[in-house]
Amino acid sequence: MKKIIYTLLLLGSFSILSCKDYLDIQPIHNLTDANAIKDPATAKAALGGVYASFQNDDWSGALYAAQASKSGLVRFIAAEYDMSYNQTSIGAVSWTAFYKSLNAANFAISGISKLPESVMSSTDKNLLTAEGRCLRAWVNANILWNYTHWWADDADPYGLLYRDEVVSLDNIRKARISVGESYKKIYEDLDFAITNLPDITTPRYVSKQFAKALKAKLLLYRGGYRNTSADLQAALGLVNDVLTNRPSTFAMEANLADVYANSWDSKENLFVRYLENDGTRSTKGGYYYTYYLSQIGGTTLPLPIGGVATAGLVAGYDWFSADPRWPVVTGPVRAGETWDNTMRYTFKKVARLGRYAGQIASPPDEKYAAYYFRFPELYLMKAELLARTGATPAQAIAPINEMRAKRVTPVLPALNPANTDQLMDMIFKEIVTETFLENGSEFFAALRFKTNGQPWIVALKNGKALEENKICRPIPDAEIVNNPLMEQNPDLK
Repeated sequence: MKKIIYTLLLLGSFSILSCKDYLDIQPIHNLTDANAIKDPATAKAALGGVYASFQNDDWSGALYAAQASKSGLVRFIAAEYDMSYNQTSIGAVSWTAFYKSLNAANFAISGISKLPESVMSSTDKNLLTAEGRCLRAWVNANILWNYTHWWADDADPYGLLYRDEVVSLDNIRKARISVGESYKKIYEDLDFAITNLPDITTPRYVSKQFAKALKAKLLLYRGGYRNTSADLQAALGLVNDVLTNRPSTFAMEANLADVYANSWDSKENLFVRYLENDGTRSTKGGYYYTYYLSQIGGTTLPLPIGGVATAGLVAGYDWFSADPRWPVVTGPVRAGETWDNTMRYTFKKVARLGRYAGQIASPPDEKYAAYYFRFPELYLMKAELLARTGATPAQAIAPINEMRAKRVTPVLPALNPANTDQLMDMIFKEIVTETFLENGSEFFAALRFKTNGQPWIVALKNGKALEENKICRPIPDAEIVNNPLMEQNPDLK
């Protein structure tokens, strides 16, 4: 019982930070009756709490360095690279972070739905509910991709531990749902968001375009792995819709360096993790900022300047380093501690300057984003979807060449595949080179793209066979112990 109560306290206590138009609203700190949603101000504050829950390393560096390691391109986290985890060897930190965010979303959705018409109009209620449901879909998508058989058919039982209400002692014991049911629940939330959310005005918050892009990505990841035409066609329709019906303010940057210098303020961002300027960005962004521990936090990780400047790559260095983007996205990063002035060569686009040269520098540079979705991914997705739905190599590569042409600095020449094999190889490498370490795209691409008849993840790991059941992580021991109805993923006990 003590363990269950501890879990509830962990899930049920969170800070809802001021954000958006809610900067003058007193934050809600706990999910209790005393903090019930009573009016538009508390409704908006509750939604602000969902965004606030993303401000930790398991929604940025820890997550994306793990997925990059799992892809076989780097070995920042050995257990992820080897997929050698089991129920007791992997911690519950990420699992808890995801369900903390989910709990916050359910709190907001539930409270907003109960507001009477006299307090909030149905139009405003639908708008705020759509924001909450889009956020819930985003959280569930991440749980799906990391802890379930997201690639499997509908009947597979290893889907989400789905929660649509605030956790309590009465509902903490719950069984997981099937994979098909999991997708159905997420798509229902996204479809409501697509209908009711406005167009993007700032990438710090979810929008109609993000809801469409997230649904397209879910369809592509599963459809590309399983080669299911209906999913791929649906994804292509959504991507084309976003490209066609979007505000002009959401667009490519001419200079790639500006994307990362502008961080969450780059016009390329569709949705991005934002840290408020309240004096604690370093702690909310993880230990010494996003990606610090996983990239430059140890001497066994990326080599100092003076060694081979691989930025930690254990595969793909030849085509990464030959790409014009390489010197823009990699470079020297100083260690975070004041006593360690070692410079290490790594992916500076996400590691940035580290704490010592960032937070306490003069002037400080504290803008450290996690790029949940950027504009170039629309072109990358469209190219892949065209290739997988019967387009010619010239037709399928066209979106990527359009993307490359919009980059003035550095200059990226057009790609001209001679056949389908070259086309798929070029699309895969473009996904990896453009989005590496930003949002896990390289890992999922390494699973669904093939080279010489094998998934790229096999080639990147020098022929090591892929154990499909280990694509996902194990459900952590704490959940299995506290929730007897929870069933572990196969081969991961």
